[in-house]
Amino acid sequence: MSFKNLQAPLARRTLRTAIALALAAVAAPALADDQAGVLEEVLVTAQKKSAAEDAQSVPIAVTGFSGEQLDNRFAISLVDVGFSMPNVNLAPQGTVPGVANFVIRGMGTAGQSIPSSDPAVGVVIDGVPFGLIYGVVTDMFDLESVEVLRGPQGTLFGRNVTGGAIVMRSTRPGDELQRTVRVGLGSHELREVNARISGPLSEQWGAKVAVLYKDRDGLYRNTVLGGRQGAQESLVVRPALSFDNGTFDATLIGEHGKVEGDGPSARNFFLFGASIDPYAEQTTRQTTKGRSDLEWSALTLETNWDLWGGTVTGVLGWRDVDQDSFGDIDGAPNTVRFEFGDGSGLKQDQQSVELRWAGSLSDALSLTAGVNLFRQEYEYRERRLLTDAVDRRAKSTIDHDTAGVFAQADWKFAPAWTLTLGGRYSTEKKEAAIGVIGDPTATGNCANRPLLPLEPRASFSDCRPVFFDDKDWSNFSPRVALAWQATDDAMLYGSFSRGFRSGGYNVRFTDATIVTRPANPASTPGPYDEETVDAIEVGLKSEWFDNRVRLNVAVFQNEYTDLQRSANNQSGVQTIFNAADATMEGFELETQAVLAPGLTIEGSYGYVKARYDSARYLELARGRPADTFRLQMVPSRTWNAAANWEHDVGAAGTLRWRASYAYVGDTYADDFNFLPLRDYSLVDASVTFRNASENLSVALYGRNLTDEVYFNFGFDNTAIGSRTMWLSPPRTWGVELTYDF
Repeated sequence: MSFKNLQAPLARRTLRTAIALALAAVAAPALADDQAGVLEEVLVTAQKKSAAEDAQSVPIAVTGFSGEQLDNRFAISLVDVGFSMPNVNLAPQGTVPGVANFVIRGMGTAGQSIPSSDPAVGVVIDGVPFGLIYGVVTDMFDLESVEVLRGPQGTLFGRNVTGGAIVMRSTRPGDELQRTVRVGLGSHELREVNARISGPLSEQWGAKVAVLYKDRDGLYRNTVLGGRQGAQESLVVRPALSFDNGTFDATLIGEHGKVEGDGPSARNFFLFGASIDPYAEQTTRQTTKGRSDLEWSALTLETNWDLWGGTVTGVLGWRDVDQDSFGDIDGAPNTVRFEFGDGSGLKQDQQSVELRWAGSLSDALSLTAGVNLFRQEYEYRERRLLTDAVDRRAKSTIDHDTAGVFAQADWKFAPAWTLTLGGRYSTEKKEAAIGVIGDPTATGNCANRPLLPLEPRASFSDCRPVFFDDKDWSNFSPRVALAWQATDDAMLYGSFSRGFRSGGYNVRFTDATIVTRPANPASTPGPYDEETVDAIEVGLKSEWFDNRVRLNVAVFQNEYTDLQRSANNQSGVQTIFNAADATMEGFELETQAVLAPGLTIEGSYGYVKARYDSARYLELARGRPADTFRLQMVPSRTWNAAANWEHDVGAAGTLRWRASYAYVGDTYADDFNFLPLRDYSLVDASVTFRNASENLSVALYGRNLTDEVYFNFGFDNTAIGSRTMWLSPPRTWGVELTYDF
């Protein structure tokens, strides 16, 4: 592998910081006495075997969190989880609430809310993948675990995971009756209730119902309308029913959720040449609060049958998502108008099935093999209200079918050596019916029209597609890994894997006669071709001082071919095409240490150099070489540190203190590098009292305690006289009371 970038002065400084963090962890046990505790074992399902494995024995860069660890972090969504891992940036997209803009090791969906941009970071819950990036960033609750796998996972997790995979598992009905109620109050008039009842119905049957309700006022002050902006109310219900007779078990999990609130909260900081400091305060000048209504329903059936010396697992999933949105996208007063009009939104329906067998063929050979089918249909509606006072609309649909067959075997050919061989053959087909936003030939409700009178809710009944096409893609994704268990507590591994993201079509296609085309090949709805990645990873997983210190290191190089980019020009035209080849390379370090009984520290450090090897569209647009551009939304450095201290309070119970710091490096909001986003740091803290009976706890927590003003996404609209960035949460605090009865 080539890591020439590590010779840069910045890289040398970051490497020294990483080494210092590791040495601090290794030296920490010298401060502890002989009675210090040990680190908890982390179990993961990353390799889809018949039983969960110790994360330290898996030759993959994976970070796992239990439900209790998530609660201790007071994490609201996956966005918060991302701050605890190296080279992981799980940011929301911004222009549409609930949309993911997740990036792992430099790879993501390029910062757009275009639903036909397939997720490069796959999100899976209870074995069912999210087909789109919509509806992903919602409140987490009732989770047993979250695992984040870094790097392409094309063998076992299938379609569209060229960046990584996030695997969530909800709680299952237990053998004992459990009843938990959690209530919370906090800043910005936060009110929250989280309740779960779970337990056996009989010797073989169990049931569970979990409910989350949350309501809060806006997080930001609107200086034009007055009052607060960004209010949100949500309700999620998740029932489950389980059966287990010892050799066969089945779990049926349902979910229904609804999130209502304001539209995106944006801060305009450049209006017709007049600039303001975007980092001065958490305020917005939008002329409408907008609206976002997200509703989803899901049903999952998981079965496990002990058969042929292993386990046959079946996962059948259905998910329906419906989102309507309306937002002032330019973030400015009426002098500039660039909005997604009321009625814009998405309707998606997906079905999936996976059937696999996992078990041991001999004492030295284990195998996981199966098939996977996935189908989704979605309709995307968009209404644009632009500066020329014209109302433009369009509607597009995509039918998407995928199929895959996969297998992965682990062969322990010597006492300390294990060879992993795997592969997946995938096929995908997409049928597209694309409408053009601003189609000059449209009639009826879909015709271009003056903005006034403005309908409360736009009709798309007369919108017709003007572009029809379909295409198939296929790919074979292999994986090879070699692991050496050097000692009982240290494993070295190396791997090669390939990832695949199918081609597709752009459902946000704008008539090129309205605004200037971007400096790239002729803009069309598609199809664009598949994206592939070849990834090499070398790592160390180790534990020291009788499991008081854990130190994991990974070095990687990912080479992308036909990189899919959602490129913007400064007039708002968004084009998806195979724009470039790129290389991402870097390293990661994760460490945990027990300093004394009840006192632990943890930290991680990530460095990634994401560079274009070729990108003609950037060179034509800016007149400089491709390798001088930074990839969109890719911080070169991320690191975090946290301390946890738990101690007795006499006979009354225990106190648990936690303080954490997370750093995310600077990025660019766009491929053309017009709009830089400053680096930022977040400080969180909490204290929790739990009584001696361990059935009552009270917690006080605070997030972003320094009230850092930071941004994860922005848009350069200088062709229409405006630049905008989307606000991130300010300082918040809350009090929670949890009672188990």
